[in-house]
Amino acid sequence: MQNSLFCYGTLMVPEIINRVTQRAVQPGTPAELQGFGCFKIRQQTFPGIRPATGKTTRGMLYQELSTADIEQLDRYEGYLYSREKVRILTSTNDHTAWCYLIKPEYYPELLSEMWDYQHFLNVDLANFNRR
Repeated sequence: MQNSLFCYGTLMVPEIINRVTQRAVQPGTPAELQGFGCFKIRQQTFPGIRPATGKTTRGMLYQELSTADIEQLDRYEGYLYSREKVRILTSTNDHTAWCYLIKPEYYPELLSEMWDYQHFLNVDLANFNRR
């Protein structure tokens, strides 16, 4: 069975998603999730998203992921997140895909500051070693 996954944080980095799935994943397609904000998490370098009026989260759509890939990703994401179906947009289409949303009980851990992918690449990636 093939799965699609919308990633908005560390899993946008090819080396990270490949390490987690233990294989070379097909390159992702740029995509957007409307109505969600991508926020910094207190004392973490990875983000969490939650519903937020007027916000859009940019990320990558990965397609052709196996059930085994999704199981590995579930373990990587851990207790903060729940995997849910969302509707995302690419430049050519809209899709339904899995996405890891921060669980509502952990919203208090989200800062008001938006998470910045470029900052992660430039500053935090070198020291990032999550699971």
